Amino acid sequence: MNFKSISLTIIIIFSCAQKSNTQTYNGKIVIFFKDTIEGKITVDLTGENKGLVYIETSTVTKSKKKGEKSTASVTEKNGYNPAIISALFIEGKTYKFKDLRVDYKDENNLENCCVERIAGNDSIAIYQWNNKDGRISYYTTTPRFNEYAESIEHPKYDEGGFKSFMAIKLSRCKSLGDKIYEMADGYFYENKTASLEEKLQVWKNIIRDYIACW
Repeated sequence: MNFKSISLTIIIIFSCAQKSNTQTYNGKIVIFFKDTIEGKITVDLTGENKGLVYIETSTVTKSKKKGEKSTASVTEKNGYNPAIISALFIEGKTYKFKDLRVDYKDENNLENCCVERIAGNDSIAIYQWNNKDGRISYYTTTPRFNEYAESIEHPKYDEGGFKSFMAIKLSRCKSLGDKIYEMADGYFYENKTASLEEKLQVWKNIIRDYIACW
């Protein structure tokens, strides 16, 4: 086997490894500036989606010829870049593609992860993500910063950082910004000591108040 053949083999093996976590689900995809498409979606819900996301659709046509009725089914499979997918609806759940930030290190960031929205809207939300090892983690988006999602346990929230960052980010809603800055009960947490449940509840309170502001 020559060097080119070895290289090709490695590339093929690596490509297969990347795609090994993709599965097919019945659901709907919303494409930016297009209609909602319903069919069988092939996507990785537990890892990064660096390639196209495919959806297979079937169309049934009926015809009548010489007094006989017949039906024909046409199956079509199309791939879409995650960047142009607004949302996915699978088994009654809403998913979005987000780049995930867990800390300050770029090498730890993840791209195009399909995360489930559990609270909020397109502007401010909490997302749940189950990785390939079965670990559940939570991420948030905030107004004007919703092209990516940050871990609710990001180290920037250590040592009172939550007050500093979030009071400024959400200052457009003055009443909410004041609650965060004053560390009102239910609107602030210390990252290293608060439980996961406490952190999630703080975010749910913030999302509720922010949406009510408008």
